[in-house]
Amino acid sequence: MNTPAHVAASLLVWKNESGWRPASAVLVGALLPDAPMYVFYGWQKLVQGQSEGEIWSKLYFQDNWQLFFDIFNSIPLMLLVIVISHVLTFRWGVLLASSALLHLCCDLPVHHDDGHRHFLPFTDWRFASPVSYWDPKHHGLIFMVLELAFAVAACVHVVRKATHVAMRSIAWVTLSLYI
Repeated sequence: MNTPAHVAASLLVWKNESGWRPASAVLVGALLPDAPMYVFYGWQKLVQGQSEGEIWSKLYFQDNWQLFFDIFNSIPLMLLVIVISHVLTFRWGVLLASSALLHLCCDLPVHHDDGHRHFLPFTDWRFASPVSYWDPKHHGLIFMVLELAFAVAACVHVVRKATHVAMRSIAWVTLSLYI
């Protein structure tokens, strides 16, 4: 899924959390699994001056970059953060890791040939879904329309129903990205 759709999904699930602190945890958690990809892209494009083709066909698949991405996309590691945060009664950490875990669960079934090792460090296995969130050869166009409809509907629902201005504000910003 595209990053704003992950934010919309997390807002939908945690729309009744009150305050800016929980809202920030939900937002950061929704963004966290994709953050290494933005670092990678910024480094390759802005610092190294690489072309789009080189970035996405070759450099993205290098082992060191894949490990960097996969650490932030590890379901066991996010579960560990949830458990540790719960034991320490660190609600912000629980919300952040739970939001990241939702992101991972949404991504797992929609990556065809660019999936992550979601069960790292226990295995290097990657699920190759028959569906891609972006690739037209693997139903990507259909999924893009469904994702767009879901994200817009989720944001509108959160704007109308969230109990705190923080969640509504993040939903408005996310919705504006689609408009």
